[in-house]
Amino acid sequence: MNKRSVARDVAFLGVMLALVFVFLLVETFLFSALLGNFTPAALTLPLAIAVSVTGDKRNMFIGGTLLGFSSFLLAILIANPIFLNPLVSIAPRFFIGIAAYFVCLLFKKLFKNAKSGFLRNVLPYSVAGVAGVLTNTVLVVTMLWIFTSSSLAEVIATILLVNFVAEIISAAVLVPVISRVIRNIYGVGYHEKSDSFEVADEKGETDIENR
Repeated sequence: MNKRSVARDVAFLGVMLALVFVFLLVETFLFSALLGNFTPAALTLPLAIAVSVTGDKRNMFIGGTLLGFSSFLLAILIANPIFLNPLVSIAPRFFIGIAAYFVCLLFKKLFKNAKSGFLRNVLPYSVAGVAGVLTNTVLVVTMLWIFTSSSLAEVIATILLVNFVAEIISAAVLVPVISRVIRNIYGVGYHEKSDSFEVADEKGETDIENR
């Protein structure tokens, strides 16, 4: 990896971290009046998932980790006791990108010869978004049951499951859009290497590497 590539990767990570944190701030203060400390991650989850499924295999660990650390930092800033526990705020988010990546990979392979551009280049990312949100909700709720009292965990789980509906819809719609924007700006996903997630075909569309 040359210096230019390293510099680009560092810049990419910096920009994505800043965006995730800003989106998280916006969501928190926008919805906190209605939902308190448990606001739907309708912007941050799609962004984190899109980062994880765009590019080579290394990126699957990035999006969720950035979201987890941002959530932990925000919990410190606004004194949210639930997400001050890194096993609640960080650990579950690490698996978001992994689940989303392999779901996207599976659907890319299933529809790689489909005539419809929607099936090849949109549906895999939408389904990956749903998988990422499902992974996040299940793991966060599980950690809450483990580390909080049962009555409090039940209330929190109910709120998170309500948020789940909004997050599912936003992820299904926004992950394909954000992923395409990332590819267009940074060229992520167009590297024809052995560990690449996507390569560009002759028409400029992306498809799973058949190796």
